[in-house]
Amino acid sequence: MARSQELKLKSIVQKVLKEIFGEAPIGEVYVALAYDEDGDQILRVKVVFDGIEDQFDANKASRVVRHMRPRLAKIGEEAFPIISYVSKDEMMDAAAG
Repeated sequence: MARSQELKLKSIVQKVLKEIFGEAPIGEVYVALAYDEDGDQILRVKVVFDGIEDQFDANKASRVVRHMRPRLAKIGEEAFPIISYVSKDEMMDAAAG
């Protein structure tokens, strides 16, 4: 994926996360275009949550894709977003081990 496209996608994702989660401590956001097992293009999104578990509202997380898809479509991106949420500690543990 071209760097400019990656930055556009990341910006959209970050704006939607900010709108939905408000001041929740969202750390880094990673985006990558990929293909699912059926050959359809998807947008893999990894959101690193930089707070304590009680601050993450799973009910809000379920709304993110619904708000993200129309914005992605506006820039011509039709890949379906697949979002995973991980804590900063989980990322550090995975990197270390």
